[in-house]
Amino acid sequence: MGRKILLLASLIIITFSHCTDKDGRTPRNLLPLSVAAPGEIFISMDSVQWHGDIGKEIRRIMGSNVEGLPREESLFTLRYIPPQNFSSTLRQVSNIIYVTTFDVKYRGARIVQNFFTPESKEKIMSNTSYFLTTSQDVYAREQEIMYLFGQTEDLLLENLRENGQRIVDHWNRIERKRLEGELFAKTERGIAKAITDKMNVGIKVPMGFQLAMLRNNFAWMVRQEEDVDRHIFITYTDYYDIAQFENDSIIKRRDDIGKKYIYEDKEQYPYSFMVTETSVPFIPVKSRQINLNGKYAVETRGLWRTYNSTMGGPFLGVSVVDEQANRLYYIEGFVYSPGESQREFMRELEAIIHTFKTSEQLGG
Repeated sequence: MGRKILLLASLIIITFSHCTDKDGRTPRNLLPLSVAAPGEIFISMDSVQWHGDIGKEIRRIMGSNVEGLPREESLFTLRYIPPQNFSSTLRQVSNIIYVTTFDVKYRGARIVQNFFTPESKEKIMSNTSYFLTTSQDVYAREQEIMYLFGQTEDLLLENLRENGQRIVDHWNRIERKRLEGELFAKTERGIAKAITDKMNVGIKVPMGFQLAMLRNNFAWMVRQEEDVDRHIFITYTDYYDIAQFENDSIIKRRDDIGKKYIYEDKEQYPYSFMVTETSVPFIPVKSRQINLNGKYAVETRGLWRTYNSTMGGPFLGVSVVDEQANRLYYIEGFVYSPGESQREFMRELEAIIHTFKTSEQLGG
């Protein structure tokens, strides 16, 4: 009996010792599912560097406020964990950033330095612009790990200051990708088809949205819940000049659409149409260039309100050209949720907007 138990134990050890790939990593299907709250990122670095200039710069980049929200909300929720306290359980969180430089010998810094292979260290020492790399599914499924590093603290600090938006954009893409799995597990295919048939464009519509209006050049979808109303609309005009991407042109276009179509209650409150809020100096309307499914686009963020000022909230719009149809499309998501945190609501709408495809991308 004792020999049978010993043999069984040996077989178990052999089985699990072979549950790694050629790089010594556990196969993805054997990993636990990663866990974290939306927008939450765990940062692991030595405490001296966390409280120094590098930590301050990371907090400035990752913890700055989301543009276009009526109240201050940080881009991400940051959780600091010293490397020596990063237990096997904590390593299963969804988002991790490891940070170190190779000019210090602090305890936490040395722990992170040991993650790097000799080949990686050699590359870092020979290339001053090499400061970032990422890995997926290391300790858990659907996990993203970013490594920030440098020969010296000064070099890493310089790279962080020059590439802050690149880092933010990366984590926004990761969060958006995760959201897509939840948002589009079930979709309103009938609404999406109606929009495609009418406007010859494509967009994924999550379950729960209703089609509030559909015209030749305007589609409006709404999802109403107890604590939040989510809105998405699509409109287009003829494209004739790059100046249509300028901030003033975008504001004018969305104000024209708001006055024509988007009302709190047109019959009872004829002055309840939507306008762009431009009178709040510390929350200006801002635009920036982005990539929308491989196409040049301009993203615009700011605040909206009704003309009679009874309602308001944040909006996110994207302008993109359909060269085949010679149309300039504007796709916007806006939220009404007074008193609620709005960061993740807006992230959801951003994920929906980023499924938009023009007629040429649809092949139509």
